[in-house]
Amino acid sequence: MIEVRKNGPYLVRGPCRLRDALGNDLPTGGSYALCRCGNSSKKPFCDGTHKKTGFDGARLAVGSGVVDAFRGRRITIHDNRAVCSHSGVCTDNLSAVFRLGKEPWIDPDAADAEAVAALVRRCPSGALRYSIEKQSPPEASGDPSITVSKNGPYYVTGHVGVTNTGEQPPVAGRYALCRCGASKNKPYCDGTHWAVGFDENRGPQAGVWIPPGGMRRFSLAAGAVLLAGVTAAILAIEAAGKWSAPGFLFSGALIPDLNLALQVLLVAGLTFGAWLAKRGNIAAHRYNQTIWVLLNAVLVVLIMARGMENAAFEAASDLAKPHILVPWLHAAVGTVTVSAGLWLIAQMNGLLPKPLHVRGWKTLMRLTLAGYWVVAALGFAIYYLWFLR
Repeated sequence: MIEVRKNGPYLVRGPCRLRDALGNDLPTGGSYALCRCGNSSKKPFCDGTHKKTGFDGARLAVGSGVVDAFRGRRITIHDNRAVCSHSGVCTDNLSAVFRLGKEPWIDPDAADAEAVAALVRRCPSGALRYSIEKQSPPEASGDPSITVSKNGPYYVTGHVGVTNTGEQPPVAGRYALCRCGASKNKPYCDGTHWAVGFDENRGPQAGVWIPPGGMRRFSLAAGAVLLAGVTAAILAIEAAGKWSAPGFLFSGALIPDLNLALQVLLVAGLTFGAWLAKRGNIAAHRYNQTIWVLLNAVLVVLIMARGMENAAFEAASDLAKPHILVPWLHAAVGTVTVSAGLWLIAQMNGLLPKPLHVRGWKTLMRLTLAGYWVVAALGFAIYYLWFLR
């Protein structure tokens, strides 16, 4: 039995052999804990580093149960992309059937049905299954075992049960568990180890920084200081009646200058967070994006909403004036973007019920980041139209 510990390792109990990528048995001594944050210095075993990095083991993506069916004359291939570990077993051995870069990418009739079925049974992640005449044959049984693949996931075979996943593996007899810490479909592998360049011979992976006191504590403290500091500064400026006092950038007023500077900092911070995610530092990405999205919400409430008073118009024809139109475009795009940002961080931090989780997680993140860039560009345009022209 494999127990997925919350934000921690895989705890393996009972008879289950552990093997390296060459098939050699690894000594375990009974129950053992396997690293799943990707940063242990004693891989494949856990050494407690997940506590220092603030590892977040939550599933960020939804839809791992979505299966596409590719029907042929005799055999139907069922494909679950969300749990594909990109082992290459299918594309390397039957490229006529499994066609990279083509649509549809699977042609069940391009090879003998028995050959296709035999290859599908070799898919180590369980992403591929097959049925013949609408009947799915039972999975072959074997000794319970876990194979530590080279720079990849744990491949589990032999009908080993797994608990605390929130979602059972699509194929009970063979599945892949993430060990790079970056999968969006944890605890199952989704192939992200390729994108982040996971290297089992390193301790902390590239892009993973462990601050004093641990990632979570440091991020909470830094975020609290930033949000409280910005809020206090804006309220103090307003209380002192210095809202329109001379600023520190170009020829603008104090609050617009502060808002512009913070927007630049915000977009830079969010872009840095996207880089962290690309490098596989998911915990730092989560904390980083949460801080900047909340800062954006503070700016919207305390500065931007009030600034719309200056863009009020009496007739639709007034929108033909750039200094009126651009602020309203800024407000429209900004409202959608900040709403998407708040939705995403609520999901990342486990505050949304599962029925409200976003299916196209990566797409929405990229669109939201692009939205923040557009909002920043419109912010520069507003500053130019109001203070520099």
